[in-house]
Amino acid sequence: MDVTEYIRPDAFILVPVLYIIGMFLRQTPRIPFWSHSWIKVIFAVIACLLHYGYRIESVIQGILVTGAAVLSRDLLSITVNGIDQRKQTRLDKQKEKEKEKEEAEKDS
Repeated sequence: MDVTEYIRPDAFILVPVLYIIGMFLRQTPRIPFWSHSWIKVIFAVIACLLHYGYRIESVIQGILVTGAAVLSRDLLSITVNGIDQRKQTRLDKQKEKEKEKEEAEKDS
């Protein structure tokens, strides 16, 4: 399956743009988190309507591009957080072992 069968190659520029918009939205405390995806969809649909003209394909392209941006952000976030959690778990286990050794030395 080739993604370019569904998303036009010239619409892919919106993926990093939507990612950056999402970064700004996360830093804005007055905008609730649940509305971030809706804001990105509306932005992408309007951008595609302006670029491709007033056609249903433009709306579909906007939705697909937003889906790709949200999915890529989620995959990146989950991967990075998973790696960080694994490192933290290892550090916690090492600290527990060190505490057990210290307690064993104190008892001796």
